[in-house]
Amino acid sequence: MSQRETENFKITDPQEMKVGPLPPLHIHPGVFIRDTLLPQYGLKIAPLARLIGVARPNLHHVLQGERDVSRELAYRLGALMNDHVADFLISYQVEWDKQQEAARREELKTQIARLPVPADAQ
Repeated sequence: MSQRETENFKITDPQEMKVGPLPPLHIHPGVFIRDTLLPQYGLKIAPLARLIGVARPNLHHVLQGERDVSRELAYRLGALMNDHVADFLISYQVEWDKQQEAARREELKTQIARLPVPADAQ
């Protein structure tokens, strides 16, 4: 892709930087990439891996929902597709992680005594 072509995808308006609503969190972010983004761009796993410079087996594990979407992968996909894709995928992964770890968070709350709120914070 030439420099001229990539200029079409640069964010110039701050409103474009806002991440929209996330898909339902029952879908792993990697599966969302596989089932939604790749078909929109007409991409398959091996060509995508070559385009963004990652190992196909590693990408395959992400797209199967077996590994997280790393920030690095999100940035690479954003560079390939559109800048907002990176922000969207990072937000999606964070929300997915919070949902997956909610039970552990609640469990820890029962095991660790919470400190009182500092007087100057009330």
